[in-house]
Amino acid sequence: MAGKGKKASLYDDETVRDLSEKVYRKRLGPSDTASMIAKDKDNGEKLRERAGSLDTLSRAYLEVIYGE
Repeated sequence: MAGKGKKASLYDDETVRDLSEKVYRKRLGPSDTASMIAKDKDNGEKLRERAGSLDTLSRAYLEVIYGE
Protein backbone atom coordinates (compact mmCIF):
# COMPACT_ATOMS: atom_id res chain seq x y z
CA MET A 1 0.00 0.00 0.00
CA ALA A 2 2.85 2.37 0.60
CA GLY A 3 3.86 4.34 -2.43
CA LYS A 4 7.42 4.52 -3.72
CA GLY A 5 9.56 6.29 -1.15
CA LYS A 6 6.89 6.17 1.56
CA LYS A 7 7.02 3.95 4.59
CA ALA A 8 4.14 1.62 5.30
CA SER A 9 1.50 2.79 7.75
CA LEU A 10 1.34 1.36 11.24
CA TYR A 11 -2.41 0.97 10.89
CA ASP A 12 -3.76 -2.09 9.12
CA ASP A 13 -6.59 -1.80 6.62
CA GLU A 14 -9.23 -3.34 8.91
CA THR A 15 -8.44 -0.93 11.75
CA VAL A 16 -8.71 2.02 9.39
CA ARG A 17 -11.96 0.71 7.87
CA ASP A 18 -13.43 0.13 11.34
CA LEU A 19 -12.76 3.75 12.21
CA SER A 20 -14.11 4.97 8.86
CA GLU A 21 -17.30 2.96 9.34
CA LYS A 22 -17.84 4.35 12.84
CA VAL A 23 -17.38 7.90 11.57
CA TYR A 24 -19.66 7.24 8.59
CA ARG A 25 -22.40 5.87 10.86
CA LYS A 26 -21.99 8.83 13.23
CA ARG A 27 -22.34 11.32 10.39
CA LEU A 28 -25.42 9.54 9.02
CA GLY A 29 -27.12 9.27 12.38
CA PRO A 30 -28.97 6.24 13.75
CA SER A 31 -32.13 6.67 11.69
CA ASP A 32 -30.42 7.11 8.32
CA THR A 33 -27.94 4.32 9.10
CA ALA A 34 -30.77 1.90 9.88
CA SER A 35 -32.66 2.99 6.78
CA MET A 36 -29.63 2.51 4.54
CA ILE A 37 -28.92 -0.96 5.91
CA ALA A 38 -32.58 -1.94 5.51
CA LYS A 39 -32.66 -0.73 1.90
CA ASP A 40 -29.39 -2.47 1.02
CA LYS A 41 -30.58 -5.76 2.58
CA ASP A 42 -27.01 -6.90 3.17
CA ASN A 43 -26.51 -6.47 6.91
CA GLY A 44 -24.32 -3.36 6.45
CA GLU A 45 -21.78 -4.66 3.93
CA LYS A 46 -22.43 -1.91 1.36
CA LEU A 47 -22.42 0.70 4.10
CA ARG A 48 -18.97 -0.53 5.15
CA GLU A 49 -17.79 -0.29 1.54
CA ARG A 50 -19.15 3.25 1.25
CA ALA A 51 -17.32 4.15 4.45
CA GLY A 52 -14.13 3.29 2.60
CA SER A 53 -14.30 6.75 1.05
CA LEU A 54 -13.10 8.01 4.45
CA ASP A 55 -10.14 5.60 4.76
CA THR A 56 -7.51 8.10 3.62
CA LEU A 57 -8.68 10.67 6.15
CA SER A 58 -9.06 8.09 8.90
CA ARG A 59 -5.50 6.88 8.35
CA ALA A 60 -4.20 10.47 8.36
CA TYR A 61 -6.02 11.26 11.62
CA LEU A 62 -4.59 8.15 13.27
CA GLU A 63 -1.10 9.08 12.16
CA VAL A 64 -1.44 12.66 13.42
CA ILE A 65 -2.99 11.67 16.75
CA TYR A 66 -0.77 8.69 17.52
CA GLY A 67 2.25 9.65 15.45
CA GLU A 68 4.09 7.86 12.73
